[in-house]
Amino acid sequence: MSPALKPVLFAALLSLTPTLAVAQTAGSTDTGMISIAQVFELAKRADGDRGARMAVTAYLAALGGTTRALLQQVEARGISPVRCNTDISLTKHSVLEALHAAAPDSARWSNTPATPIIVADMFDRAGCR
Repeated sequence: MSPALKPVLFAALLSLTPTLAVAQTAGSTDTGMISIAQVFELAKRADGDRGARMAVTAYLAALGGTTRALLQQVEARGISPVRCNTDISLTKHSVLEALHAAAPDSARWSNTPATPIIVADMFDRAGCR
């Protein structure tokens, strides 16, 4: 990593700290991962709560960006690349649908990690193999 990029990255991470704290209202899973309950709570509050809107936007943007970056690294390193029929994408609506389909019983939401479900859904919708 470029020495000039390190302070910028650090400042960006610090700026997200208060926003990410909003996501802790519902509670993460027993292993500390973002839970389905957290995502649903933030999505529900996002229309009227600026902090929740920023938190859900930051989470989804980071998740989408990280997934794309990992796919690019796989290809750049010559590892058997993942091939997708379309670009991976994600929207608030697609995320909520995927989470609800994966865990229709809301009693499981507080201890079910959201991120693996969302990533799998992005891959499925893009036709990745």
